[in-house]
Amino acid sequence: MPIYTKSYRRYDGQPRRHFRWLVIVEQELKTLAKFRVFKGLILVACLHIILRLLQIVAYDVLAQDPNHPLQIVFANLDIAYIGPATFFSFLYLQTTITFIILLYAGAGMICNDFKNNLMEIYFSKPLTWLDYSLGKTMTLVALGLSITALPGVLLVVLHNLLLPGMDTLTASWWWPLSIIAYSLLIVVPAALCILACSSLLPSQNYAAIAVIMALVANSSLGGLLAGMLRQRNYFAVSFPLALRRIGETVFQDNRVLFTLSWYWCFLYVIVVCLVALAIVLRKVRHAEIAS
Repeated sequence: MPIYTKSYRRYDGQPRRHFRWLVIVEQELKTLAKFRVFKGLILVACLHIILRLLQIVAYDVLAQDPNHPLQIVFANLDIAYIGPATFFSFLYLQTTITFIILLYAGAGMICNDFKNNLMEIYFSKPLTWLDYSLGKTMTLVALGLSITALPGVLLVVLHNLLLPGMDTLTASWWWPLSIIAYSLLIVVPAALCILACSSLLPSQNYAAIAVIMALVANSSLGGLLAGMLRQRNYFAVSFPLALRRIGETVFQDNRVLFTLSWYWCFLYVIVVCLVALAIVLRKVRHAEIAS
């Protein structure tokens, strides 16, 4: 039968006027969900969350029963105590697996689109360079927060449900705010730096290697300067340690690694984010013009 004799359903859809970047987020998440490696990394991140869940349940259950035989053991273990340091430790230990997940998910996000000539397809639709950039960034940010801020806040809620009372609420009302703030400080710079390398380099492997090498060099430089000049404040040159210094302030932890004000560390983080964001926007903007 000739093709012209067939009838086709008319397109009834309408373009999004708002939140067009959600299309990018949905597409990236669907693509990542197909890979077993990605699922395995998420499972590893969930194992740490489960351990913290068991810690909170055990502590809260024993706290309600002072005569329990294990109460004496838990009372003498600082690691078992539930406080702001608990969630600071949770997020700090979760940083490594979060970075690995973001690196796996984001190292090829932009360079693969260039490699597969997908930029012309993206920008032939009612998407702008801002929609594209925001969609890629929000995908990584959502992934990072889903294994840092989200479980952290839920664990605080669980702690209040298992150990109800004004004392618990008074002590923990500010913990979710600190968890969300510190999670953003962990996730946003990592996401932007990974996307910046992905936009500059031609392949996913090169981008991942570049991010790892930059991180190792940065951390080594901070330790080298602090050792040679005998001044611990030079540890702030190391980006991970600068994030730790901010976390110590956010969670009111007195075990400070160095005495440099957290304001300088926060400024350091902002500068890194702005530089990485400028690289991503510039590259994507040029791709839209070329299309």
